[in-house]
Parts: sequence; structure tokens; C-alpha cells
Amino acid sequence: MKKALLLILILMVSGSVIGLEGTHIVSNSEDWRDVYSIMLYARLSGRQGSFLTSTRHGPILLKDIPKGNSIGIVSSSEKPFVVGYSSMVQSEGFSNVNEIEVDNANLELIEEPEVQNIKNFIIVSDAYGYNAIAVAPYALLTKSWVFFANRVNIAEIDAFLSRRNPNKILIYGYVDEEVKDALEKYNPETINSGDRFEDNIEIVKKFMSIKNEKQITLTNGEFFEQAFLSDRYPILFTGRQNVPDKIADYLKSSDIKVGVLVGNELIQAATNIRRTTGISVMVKFARSARIPTGGVSQVQGLDLFPMPSPQLSLSVQSVKFNKISSQLEVTYQSKSNVPLYLKGTITLKAGSRKQRVGDAEPVYLAPNDFKTLSYPGIDLGSDPESAEIFTLFGEVPTSMDRQLQVTLNVSVTNVLDKCEIEVDKVKYVKQDESFYVYVENTGPVNCFVDIEFEKLKINGLSQIVGTDGSVEVSAGSSKKIPVKQRMTEKDLESNPFVNVIAYYGEREDSLVHQFKGKFKLDVDILNTLTFSIIVIAIVLVVLLIVVFVIKRRDEDW
Repeated sequence: MKKALLLILILMVSGSVIGLEGTHIVSNSEDWRDVYSIMLYARLSGRQGSFLTSTRHGPILLKDIPKGNSIGIVSSSEKPFVVGYSSMVQSEGFSNVNEIEVDNANLELIEEPEVQNIKNFIIVSDAYGYNAIAVAPYALLTKSWVFFANRVNIAEIDAFLSRRNPNKILIYGYVDEEVKDALEKYNPETINSGDRFEDNIEIVKKFMSIKNEKQITLTNGEFFEQAFLSDRYPILFTGRQNVPDKIADYLKSSDIKVGVLVGNELIQAATNIRRTTGISVMVKFARSARIPTGGVSQVQGLDLFPMPSPQLSLSVQSVKFNKISSQLEVTYQSKSNVPLYLKGTITLKAGSRKQRVGDAEPVYLAPNDFKTLSYPGIDLGSDPESAEIFTLFGEVPTSMDRQLQVTLNVSVTNVLDKCEIEVDKVKYVKQDESFYVYVENTGPVNCFVDIEFEKLKINGLSQIVGTDGSVEVSAGSSKKIPVKQRMTEKDLESNPFVNVIAYYGEREDSLVHQFKGKFKLDVDILNTLTFSIIVIAIVLVVLLIVVFVIKRRDEDW
């Protein structure tokens, strides 16, 4: 009895050991974090691994695996592609099949006996998949487990790390402030510049310092493929269309001679890399068919698992020449799910004459928002007829990996925008996790206002945040405009003053005016409604006490 109790206590302390048998591990989950963790576990435990990409893929995948192999299936308890996959595998002729279910493969598989000796750990956010892709070769090279950490699960990860007594911890890319605080006691190394391409170069350099290779794998981090989980070559991001300058500069300064690009969607990036850096680029876009037909060797698409990634989309809504102000007004529209930065060059034509204008610095654009950029001093001798627009854009201002090229006709307008505003003060309310910018419309017309905070220090990085769309402020009235942004105590202490930019104008899609100012940041714990309710409640309680005291005094009298 005592021995049984002792065994239970040991298991409780050391974590739950699942016990997964099999020489070939198969992932049966729709969750990309499970897929990545299961494949990482397979590699770290010295076994082969495969992953399902759909329900129909269940029987197809098995054509690759020799019938003599024993199969270990890791199925998601909530999101399996195939329910009861082990019976399907057995029906295909595999006699030794073992299936387990997991709620969270990332937190559970690290407790397996085969990886009990892992003492190195890499911490990434689970918001997007590209950071996990970037560190994969280095993780295998250094025998490291990759944890997907956020403010919700960091306590569980911390408890595990305290039991495992880690040798090295690397925090890679942006993570929540709570994650950094919890891991501070382990004295972790950190790679986080705020630019995923710059971080990517740093992790490649760390790989090369251990194992110097002349070849790399090229991708953009939007999907997962078997070749990514290998310690043979590091992974370098290409960007989708435009190759960021820092990636090209690194390749030119390195000893890398060959790049293998995975996926035919990135052909344009591969061409740009070859032209700008001189390295040889090969494209891996298919594999041998699992079921050959006819006498000619057939090929089929790669097994690719989509990873969560920012969806960036930019278009030009209008190009106008305002004759009254002699300025060009270019209105961009973002249909992205994240903020983006853009930097454009516009070539205007009027007959045989040309004039070129553009952006000296990258411009911030909020998700699903419009922004009108004005370029004064247009003088072509006549009205511009067309505009050739070449605009780079991306997630961060230092690495814009996408491009927009379009030629549009220029419309001519005669509009005098009469909007006038003033920004009075700025406040942050902790309860709402929002900034409030107090704007007064001092002009004779209604104005649309779009707010941005420039160089805001968040989690140690300088960022821009703003409203998701413009807010209308009636003529002669005032309005407090909210900007949603979670700020920790450290963040608030780092921003005693804030830089505010207000774009405004009569037309919602043409905010042609700009206001800039620096303001002291006032911080409130509660919003006005909650504060009012508390005050009313206190007044009511005081009144009740007074009434009670008066009533008791009357009774005693």
C-alpha cells in the first residue's frame, strides 16, 4: 500500500507520463500547435513523424509508411481530423498500432520518458506560427523543447520548468509581459527586436555558430512542412514578394551558396533573392506520388499545414489632384487583420512631363482603415493625368516584404477642407484598457478624426497604435476618442508623455489634415461610469446610516 502511494506521489510530482509506443509517430490534430509539438517530439525522441492535413488525408498518408513499422498516433481529444484513427490504420495492414489522446500536446508530450532529459527550452508566442518555424532547426540542433507561452498558460509552464531545472532558456520574438516576468528568475536569453526578419537572422547566426552550413531552407513562415523540423539546415524567411534589405544584406555577407525554397507560391521572392544576392535558389514544390500510375513517375503536392499568420492586404482607393491646394491626395485602404506600414513612390504624368513624389518615412495604417497621404507642390504645367504607384508594405517599418504596383488615372478636385480641431488632453483608463483622446472640433463643419500614438513603449519596444477607423466629431462639439490598448504598469511608467497624431478632414475617406502634439498621460483606475456608481453607492450608504441614526434617536427620545 505504501509503495503504491509513493508511486502515485512520484507521478504527481514528475507530471503525467502518457507512454507512447511506435517507431513512426503520426499527428492527428487540426491544431497547428499540436502538429508542431508532435513532430518536434518525434524528432527529439529519434523517430520518424508524419501529420494529417485533412480527414481525407488519413488513408493517403499511410501509403508512405512501411507496413512493418509500429505506429504511434497522437490524436487531439477535441479536434482530431479522423475519429478512431487507430482502427483505420489497422485496417490498412498495420498490426502494431498505439493511439493516445492529448488535450495539449505542447504541454503533455514533454513529460514523455524519451524526452525527460531535455533541459533546454525555447519560448515563443502562440499568436502566429512563424516564430516557431524560425527556431525549429536550432531547437533540434541544441536538443531544446519549444513552448508556446501566453499570459494564460505561463504559470503551468513555469511550474514544469521549476521541476525540470533547465540549463538554458531562450525567449524568441514577442511574448506577453507576464511571460517575461515569470521567466526572469531563470535568467533567459532573449531575441526580440520587434522585427521578425531581424530576429530570424539572429537565430540563423546562432545555428551557424554551432554548425556552419553553405545551404539554407527558405520560406515565409505561413505553413509547416516536414523539412522544417531538421537540424541539417537553418531556416531563413524570404518575405512574400519583396525581399527585405536586411535579409538580402545578410545573405550577401554570409558564406551561404544555396537556398532551397519550399512552396511554389514564393517564386517571385526566390527570383528576387537570386538577382539581389547571387546565391543559387532551388524550389521544392512537389513530391513523388504515393500511388504511382502508369509508366511515368508521377508527382503530387507537398504536405503543408497552414500556420496562423498576419493577413496583409493593401489597395489604392483613389488618387486625386486638388487644384486649390496644388497637392496630390492618395488614399490607401487596408483590408488586413493587423496594422501595417507602407512607403510609396508615385510618378505623376501629364503628357510628356513627369513629377515624382513619395514618403520619406514608413506610414502606419490600422487594420481595415483608410489613410489619405498628401503631397504638396505638384506642378506639371497642367493637371496630372495618371499616377504610377509603387508601394512597399509590411508588418514592421524596417522590413516591408510586400509590394503594390498599380497605374491609375488621376481625378481633379477643387475642395477646400474647412476642418479645424484641437486635442485637449490624453488619459488612460486601466479598467477599460484604453486611451482616451479628448478632441474639440473648433471649425464650422463636422470632422472625421483618426488617432495614432507614435513611439509608444509597449513591452520594451517602440510601437504605433491607433483607432480602427475614424470617428466623427460634430461642429462646435467635443468628443473623447478611445484607442484600445492593454498597458501594464511597466508600460505606463515608460510613457509619462505620449506623442499623438490626429488625421482629420471633412470626408471620411480623405483625412487631409494632420495634428501632432505631445501630452502628459493621466492615468485613472476606473472609468467614469464605474466611478459614478461607486460615488452614488457611497452616498446612498451614508444616507441610510443617517436615516438609521435619526430613527434610533427618535425611538430613544
